[in-house]
Amino acid sequence: MSKESVSGTLVIVVLKAQHLIDNHTFYKQDPYVKLSLSGATKQTPVDPKGGQHPVWDAELRFPISKDPSKTNRTLTISVFSEEKRDDELLGEGTVDITDTLKTGEFDVIDWVPLSLKDTQRGEVYLEMTFFAAGPAPPTRRPSKFTSPSERVAR
Repeated sequence: MSKESVSGTLVIVVLKAQHLIDNHTFYKQDPYVKLSLSGATKQTPVDPKGGQHPVWDAELRFPISKDPSKTNRTLTISVFSEEKRDDELLGEGTVDITDTLKTGEFDVIDWVPLSLKDTQRGEVYLEMTFFAAGPAPPTRRPSKFTSPSERVAR
C-alpha cells in the first residue's frame, strides 16, 4: 500500500476471549487469534493452556486504505486452537470498522460474538483506535477496564 493510499493506522488490542468451545478432554487448548483486514492477516501469540477463557493482551496494527470498499472496512476475526497437525478453527466473527474510522474508537460493542456453522462459539474482547495518517502512535490508549486485575481476569 503506497503512502498516498493510506488514510491512517488502526490499532487493535485483542485482549481476551470467553466461552470458547473446548473439544479436549485431558488438557486445555492453546488458542490464538487471526485478524484479517484489506488482505492483510496478523495473529496474536498463542496462550498456552488458555482453554475456554484465554488472555492475549496483544496489540496489532493495520494500515487503513482510503478506498471505502467493503473489503477494506470489514475486520474478520478467527480464533484457532494450536494443534500438533492442523490448527482447529474454534469460531469466526466480523466487525464493520466504518464507525471506528469516523469516531476514532470502537465503542459500539467490545465483545465480538464468534460463530461456527451458525452456532454461537464464544466471544472475543477487542479495543480499537484509529489514528489518522501521520506517524504511528508511540503508545496505546488506556483500557476501559478500571483495574489491571479486571483487564486480564479470566
